Amino acid sequence: MKNFKYTAVLWLTMLLVMAVTGRTAAQAQDLEPYRDWFGSYGYVDTAGSIVIECRFDDAKAFSEGRAAVLSRGGDISGEGVFGSLSLTLKWGYIDTSGMMVIPCVYDYAGQFTEGYAAVMSGNKWGFIDIDGDTLVSYRYDEVHRFVNGYAAVRTGSRWGYIDSDGNELVPCRYDVASDFGSDGFAAVTRADSTGFVYRDGNWYASKDRALNWIRGIPFSVYAKDKVMNRMNEWQLIEPDESVPDWEARVNEESFMARLEGLEMRYEAEYIEANRLEDPELILGPYDTSKGTFPVEIVDHVVHDADTSGSPERLRTFHIDLPVPAEEAAQVEGNWRRLKAEYVYFINNDRIALADVTLTFPGRKFYEWTDPAYSPKRQLLMDYDLEELDFTLPGKIYRLAVRSRDDSTAVDTDSSVPSPRGRRNQDVYAVIIANQEYTTGMTVPYALNDGAVFREYCLKRLRIPEDNIMYLTDADTEEMRSVLLWLDKAAALFNSDSRVIVYFSGQCLLDEGVGETFLLPVDYASTGVQSGLRLRSLYSRLSGKIDDALFLIDASYGKLSRNGMRVGVFDDGDIEESWLQPSDRMVVFYAAGEDEGAYPYPEKRHGLFTYFLLKALQDRPEVISYGDLFDYISDNVERVSRHLYGRTQVPEVYSSKWDGEAWREFVM
Repeated sequence: MKNFKYTAVLWLTMLLVMAVTGRTAAQAQDLEPYRDWFGSYGYVDTAGSIVIECRFDDAKAFSEGRAAVLSRGGDISGEGVFGSLSLTLKWGYIDTSGMMVIPCVYDYAGQFTEGYAAVMSGNKWGFIDIDGDTLVSYRYDEVHRFVNGYAAVRTGSRWGYIDSDGNELVPCRYDVASDFGSDGFAAVTRADSTGFVYRDGNWYASKDRALNWIRGIPFSVYAKDKVMNRMNEWQLIEPDESVPDWEARVNEESFMARLEGLEMRYEAEYIEANRLEDPELILGPYDTSKGTFPVEIVDHVVHDADTSGSPERLRTFHIDLPVPAEEAAQVEGNWRRLKAEYVYFINNDRIALADVTLTFPGRKFYEWTDPAYSPKRQLLMDYDLEELDFTLPGKIYRLAVRSRDDSTAVDTDSSVPSPRGRRNQDVYAVIIANQEYTTGMTVPYALNDGAVFREYCLKRLRIPEDNIMYLTDADTEEMRSVLLWLDKAAALFNSDSRVIVYFSGQCLLDEGVGETFLLPVDYASTGVQSGLRLRSLYSRLSGKIDDALFLIDASYGKLSRNGMRVGVFDDGDIEESWLQPSDRMVVFYAAGEDEGAYPYPEKRHGLFTYFLLKALQDRPEVISYGDLFDYISDNVERVSRHLYGRTQVPEVYSSKWDGEAWREFVM
């Protein structure tokens, strides 16, 4: 009896080991969905054996080690870990062991391709990666799977494309959009016009037109803007990302790795478009002094249908092929029977041959390598990276944390002077404080800046409340309402009227149009030019008032108040005329093009705003614009150097016709 029990236990143990072994081996096998008699789904292997028990309401095939399954909840891990049961069926993902690796939270879930899967929630589609992290949030009405690095997406009735970084490569503007092919093209239709989108994001009537265009330009023209735009987007803080997490993600090492990776990507695209298509190798006479054959490699390409369609000499490359003298005759005799292989690289901003290998009958081969070619990769383009500083956001963050629990009252906020006298009926103020941007970028203390400056306008400057427009975290529509408000106020303007415009937030000079924009919090979706254009304000006020003062607590350059870069790269030079206002108008910028408008964590304000308030507090009577700017500038430069080890220098611009007369205007 004992022997029987021992034998039974031994067999049971062996069966369990076999089951576990089979389960592990199944990870490398093709598993197929299986439905049992009770209508539940599991997975079987190629032999028909159940490998993952039938416990799901629906199941899809495995792809890239993940399978989408439908469930109300229950055993969410496959190991007896139970989640709350839902009345609604939801989709999630299991791995090949049956473990629930991405919870059942989606209304629909697609298969993984190229590392990403389309998922739906609330009738909107997005994408997740293999770990369940969001690549693209739920915002599309329909999507295709990723194919060759891109996915077609639909908003409303229009289609566009996103890339594997989640960036919208092509805006949604096409009626029909196919998947990208391995050649880098996707067929699209818009109205009655059918053509192709290339992976550079541009539309072409034919593939030949696209390739001919790329062949005709230097590599930097094709790639540099793409690299810079992607880097600008990547280095921004994500909406749910903390500064410490941002610091871990965006640093000098990761920045350079990302930059090199993007450049390699566009290098590969450029080379693919520039490969030899129909090369003819023309052999010259053997040079006995060099031991080489001169070879001309001439590429012939058939143009598209709007030409005669006949081949045309497009490009010529010259190489000197090393061949021993005793083998020269054999090479000449077998020249028409050779097989050529080419390796390409970028040299002097153009496609070039790095290596040519010619193989003859009998597997005899000869190789030529360009002396300029090196397998060790270096950046191909100049990005002017010397001024990048990855430590600044962390400095600002840590100063803010140290000051967070400081209960000491801020001197400028706790004691706002209120001189006696009549209200200044002829003074008007527009105050905009934008702190939380939809990009995830935060402008520290901007809301406090606006609130306290409003108090100074009411009390210290004695501006009637009806003469003040006050906006916080203003979106595009609210920012546009400023122009309407000024139009109405203009009916009351006279020759003694003065307007003060105060802004704390993000500001950017668009070099494409040569204008400065005060950015709404939603500019990421509406564009930089949806912001409040300073020239629009100038035109509303020009000739209708005595003077106007614009107080911009922001840099018009690329650096935000929290030290994050609005954009890493800047190819253009800013012209002073772009920053000059109209007659009898003065603009104070908190910082210049290459600086940030930093916060003053101890005082809960921007540096610029704090010393603006301090000047108004310490001088309860009138103060000239000149004295005001000098006080702000001297103190901001001094304190920024002390706090951050780098200077913030405010800038002032006035009309060229006013010269230095603006210094005598009074506030």
